[in-house]
Amino acid sequence: MKNIIYFSILITLLSCNKEVSITPIEVSSSWRGTPGKLVVKKGDLVDTIYDCHFGYTPEYKLLKHLDKEYLFTSCEMNNGGDNYKTFVLWSLEDATFLDTLYFKELNISKEIQIKDKTYNWIRRKGNLKLDKSTIVFEMDSIVTLVENDEIMDTISFGKSIKHIKLK
Repeated sequence: MKNIIYFSILITLLSCNKEVSITPIEVSSSWRGTPGKLVVKKGDLVDTIYDCHFGYTPEYKLLKHLDKEYLFTSCEMNNGGDNYKTFVLWSLEDATFLDTLYFKELNISKEIQIKDKTYNWIRRKGNLKLDKSTIVFEMDSIVTLVENDEIMDTISFGKSIKHIKLK
């Protein structure tokens, strides 16, 4: 009888565990199209996130804001001149587990030929944060003229801030 009581208490404790655990999965990096994997668990909810190339696992961070938890993932992908970074905010609520709340794929660097031997190099960086019930995505851009791998001039700086209401 004691064993049955202990077993039912253990099952109750395990089923009430709402801690989030994230497990990166090693994947063969045999080709560019192989995504990395993150297995996300919360209680009895389990799902897998696929992102990046060559089997690299996305960077991730748990964010707590007010009384809710979110998962932020990001991945930088080099594509031979056009390089990208993804920014994704995922829900960790039971009813909307791993629903995408925000997705942005940002071209973080790009070469563009504007004259015979003059190139325009665009570099960007992005940052995602939570403020009250709003996602704030900030982006900085620097545009420079490059010739023969030498920076000739900075054409412009730009900062863009986008606010997205969380539901």
